[in-house]
Amino acid sequence: MKKVSVTKYIIRYLIGMILALSFLMVLFVNVLADRVIYYDIQSVLIKELVNNNKNVYYEDGTVKPDEDFRYIDDSVYFQILAENGTLMLGESPEDISFKEAQVSQRLRTVVTKSGEYYILDRVNKNITKKAGYIVYNRCIVNKQDIDSKYQFIKYTSYACIPVFLALVLMAGIMMSRKISEPIKQMSKTAESIGKDGELSKRMEYNGSITELGVLAMTNNRMLERVENMFETQKRFSSDVAHELRTPIAVLLAQCEYAKEYAGTKEEFDDAIDVIYRQTKKTNVVITQLLNLNRLDSERIVLDLEEADLDEMIRSVCDEIEFKEKDNVKFELSLSGVRGSMDIGLVLILLQNLIQNAVKYSPPPATVKITTEYKEGNIVVSVQDFGCGIKEEDLPHIFDPFYRVEKSRNSEGFGLGLSLADRIARVHGGEIKVDSVWGEGSTFTLVISGK
Repeated sequence: MKKVSVTKYIIRYLIGMILALSFLMVLFVNVLADRVIYYDIQSVLIKELVNNNKNVYYEDGTVKPDEDFRYIDDSVYFQILAENGTLMLGESPEDISFKEAQVSQRLRTVVTKSGEYYILDRVNKNITKKAGYIVYNRCIVNKQDIDSKYQFIKYTSYACIPVFLALVLMAGIMMSRKISEPIKQMSKTAESIGKDGELSKRMEYNGSITELGVLAMTNNRMLERVENMFETQKRFSSDVAHELRTPIAVLLAQCEYAKEYAGTKEEFDDAIDVIYRQTKKTNVVITQLLNLNRLDSERIVLDLEEADLDEMIRSVCDEIEFKEKDNVKFELSLSGVRGSMDIGLVLILLQNLIQNAVKYSPPPATVKITTEYKEGNIVVSVQDFGCGIKEEDLPHIFDPFYRVEKSRNSEGFGLGLSLADRIARVHGGEIKVDSVWGEGSTFTLVISGK
């Protein structure tokens, strides 16, 4: 299908509609004008007949006119006829006989050699009552004489049609331009973004058309999301490269050292130990990245089963206490909550939240953990009394690899909270954060209790 601009598209269909409307209007005006003229002429002639009917009377078996009776008035001829059509009083147009004109009470035309005439008859009730037979009042008028008074109106109506349609066309062109101009501007902006890759550009529309405003706003939201995704992807790729570069560099260095300089078993064992630790660190990053990717792409299938959340929390705390020795103290207030969940994933979530609280608290760390049911949901709160999080950093703490180096130590990869947030969301829940800089943070997990 051939593509056209909005303006041409609207004008093309507008012209087609105008042509169709013109035909209908001509037809309508022609039929309507003829009917209006017909009924108006009939009304005028009836009025004339009624008025002149008052000026005749019946006496001594004959119909007589009084002094106000009009035989001819403004080219209208008046007659009094018997039931059989015999002329009892009045005049006809000169040299014209209407013997062929039958008596009728509706407006009709009669064609003669001299022209076409309108004829209208009405019963004269007063004389009919006195005479004992039907007597008619008739009026006759030349059709050309009376039509000429109405044709001006008819032709004026015809002349108004193109003027009206021209105004409609002009209004349509103005309206199409009002619609097409902002669309053209939006198209240019979209083309510029696609060609130059400037995702920071936005579509502007300050007009009064709601749909165009919604279109611009929707496109701007989409562009904002695309820009954010693009920037996130760039940052993510850079962070992945940065996180993997260090352990890979250490591995290469240790391998070269072991190959060139490890002359004793102890030196070789030391190199192997370093390689093991860095390999383990790299494996943790890759595993977390794979889990994040699976959760973000919604390719993960939850293995739901009934689980005791309190017992899972105790096992995580016991493991951390074993590793940290006397450097951590857990204050547990557990309410015996249970729910349907993917135990493996939720265990990762709890480990990340609790380890995060321990990691960012000065030793000996105190971490408070509470569980409860609230409005049909399971609520788990993990509170630490560490350095806290600055307000400007709060919106970014769930971004992959995001770490506030100046306020917190640089251990870890910045993936734990991102992974915990994704796990909460695939379970239909969320993680809320309340933090005061220098006083500590509270992470609250809310998931369905069903």
